[in-house]
Amino acid sequence: MSTVQLAICNQRYAAALAELLQKDGEHHVVFVDRPDLSVDGIMVVDGNRAENLALFEREPGRFVVIASKDADLLARVWDAGVRHVVFEEDSAATALLSVIAAELRTPHQFSPVPAGARMEKNLAPKFPIPILNNERNSGLRRCFGDACKPLL
Repeated sequence: MSTVQLAICNQRYAAALAELLQKDGEHHVVFVDRPDLSVDGIMVVDGNRAENLALFEREPGRFVVIASKDADLLARVWDAGVRHVVFEEDSAATALLSVIAAELRTPHQFSPVPAGARMEKNLAPKFPIPILNNERNSGLRRCFGDACKPLL
């Protein structure tokens, strides 16, 4: 379970995002005034708060910024290294997708595979598939466009 710190002023938006994050059972949501960088996880913050810009420089990949459509603000956030920005008018579901994207791009979010655990290389489901024998199925045809030719 990963921790998501919500440090956004819009309480209705924060509550809607928290509800979506908690529904999947994979996220622990913490409401904070100021994100704590010592806590592992993603931080969702207001882009309009100037003090947040200083936080981005250490680990910009861990942040999702809720911002207005202000070109100067967006340039400062981008220059600080943040790549997950959601506009204030966007739905909480869009912010949820940004949180998940930030988690996927942040490798330390995932716990390592325990020692002795075996990773399955082929993740495709295994279905019993009969083997076609050319002798038994000599009536099969190979089709190319409109022309069909019998298999020999």
